[in-house]
Amino acid sequence: MKKEIINIALENLQKTTGIEGFWQDKDELDGCLNLKTATRKFTLVVQFKNEIRQHQLHQIIRLNNQYENFILVANRIFPNLKEELRMQEIPYLEANGNLFLKKGDTFLFIDTNEPISVGKEKGNRAFTKTGLKVLFHLLQNKDDINLPQRELANLTNVGLGNIPQVIEGLKETGYLLRLDDKTYAWENRRELLDRWVTEYKTVLKPKLKKERFGIAGNWKDIIFDNGLTVWGGEPAADLLTNYLRPEKYIIYTKENRIELMKNYRLMPKPEGEIEILEMFWEQPKHQQTAPPILVYAELVLEGGKRNKETAEIIFNEYIQPNL
Repeated sequence: MKKEIINIALENLQKTTGIEGFWQDKDELDGCLNLKTATRKFTLVVQFKNEIRQHQLHQIIRLNNQYENFILVANRIFPNLKEELRMQEIPYLEANGNLFLKKGDTFLFIDTNEPISVGKEKGNRAFTKTGLKVLFHLLQNKDDINLPQRELANLTNVGLGNIPQVIEGLKETGYLLRLDDKTYAWENRRELLDRWVTEYKTVLKPKLKKERFGIAGNWKDIIFDNGLTVWGGEPAADLLTNYLRPEKYIIYTKENRIELMKNYRLMPKPEGEIEILEMFWEQPKHQQTAPPILVYAELVLEGGKRNKETAEIIFNEYIQPNL
C-alpha cells in the first residue's frame, strides 16, 4: 500500500506540474524521494502515512527537526492539518499530487487537486475492540508477546482464539516480525502507539462510556486504592506530573453506580464534570491513576497546548523507556 500510494503521488505530481520524481525504498524512515524541477534536484527522507491525525503532528514535527531534508507523503491530509504543516514549514506530498516544499530559494505549493482514494486497508483484528485491549497490554509489556498464547489471553482477559488473530494482524501491518517458531521481534512501536491512540478514540473508547457524575468539593480529596477505580485524563496527568491543572475529569471504574455514590460521594448528573468510563484492564491496588499510556492518549486526543506539553512529559518519563 505504501509503495502504491507514493508512486501514484509522484505520477499525479508530474501530470500537474511536470516535476519528475522517484522513490527509493531505503532503511532511513520510509525511504528517499528524489524530485527534479527545471532548476533544482532534491533528495528527501520520507515519512509515509495513509492519513494524518492531529495527535501525530508532534511526531512529524520531531522528525522534521531531526532530518534536514524531510518530507511527509500521505494518501490524504485534511485542510486544517495541511495549514499547520505549512506553518511549521514541513514539506508534504499527497496522493493527488498536491505539494508543499519550501527549501532555500525554492517554494512549491500546489493545492488545487481534489482528494482521491487509493484503496483501503482490509479489516485487521489487531485494531478491533478486543485487539486494542491486547495491544494496550503489549505496549506496556513488550516481552509478553513471546509468552504462551494462553497466558497472554489470561493476562489481557480476552478469549484464547483472539490472540493468534491479533498476532497475525500485527505481522500484516509490519509491527511484528517472526524470528523463529516461538519468538517475535517488534518494529516501529512508536508508530504502533500512535495508531493505538487513533483507534482507541474511534473503536474502543465509545464502547467504554457509562454516564456522567458530579463532584462535591476538591477532586484530590477522593482516594482510590482498591484497584477498581482510578483517575484518567487530566486529573491523572496532574497526579503523574504536577504540571497540569485539570479542567475535564475522567474516571475509569469497575464499580457500579451505587458503589461510586457510596464510596466516593459522587452523584449521577447528566451534565456532570466527570466522565465515567469502564475499566478494561487489571489495575494494581493502591494506584490512583490509569496506566500512563492511557493518560497520554487522553491528553493527545483532548488537545490544547498545556495538554500536549504534559503528554510529552508523560511520554518521555513513563512510556518511552519501556516502548
